[in-house]
Amino acid sequence: MNLTPRNKIIRSSIITIALCAASLGGEPALAGTKGKLNSHAVIVTIKQDMVKVEDKKDHTVLYAEMDGVTFSNDGGKFLDKARYQLVYVSDSGGMVSGGYKTFTEGDGTKVFAKFKDNEGDPNNGTFEFIGGTGKYAGIKGHGTWTFTSVADTVAYDVLQGEYELP
Repeated sequence: MNLTPRNKIIRSSIITIALCAASLGGEPALAGTKGKLNSHAVIVTIKQDMVKVEDKKDHTVLYAEMDGVTFSNDGGKFLDKARYQLVYVSDSGGMVSGGYKTFTEGDGTKVFAKFKDNEGDPNNGTFEFIGGTGKYAGIKGHGTWTFTSVADTVAYDVLQGEYELP
C-alpha cells in the first residue's frame, strides 16, 4: 500500500488518538468535578438487633444493617443505580445515633459517608462523604437524608447534597 504523506499523517494521528484513548481505560476524567446528589434509595433491613439496657426505663440500643439501591431524581449519573448499604446504631440514652453509608457503583468504585440523626428525630439527618475508591478517591461533600419506613423491613431514603473531587 503506497500512502501519500498526507495519508501517513492522518493514519499516524488516528493511531495516536486510539492509543491515548485505550490508555485512559474508558474512565472519564473526574478531577476537580463538583456536583449535586439528588437521589432516592429503596432499602431493606437485612439484620437488626435491639438490646435493652437496664440502667433506666426504656433504654435500648439498636443495631441495623440495610441494603438497597439508589436512583437519581434528576437524571444525574453520580451514584445512579449504585448499591446502597447502611450500618446504623442508635442508643435511646443519647450516646450515639448514626452510622455509615457505602455506595458501590457497577464498576466497583465506592463512596463512603458517615451520617447522624437530627436530634430527637431518627427519620432525618445529615451525612458527610468521607472517602472513596478509584475515580472517587478523595471525595468530599455533605448533605441531608430523610428516611421513610414502608413496611417492617422496607424503607426508602431521600438523599440531597453536594460533592467535590480533588
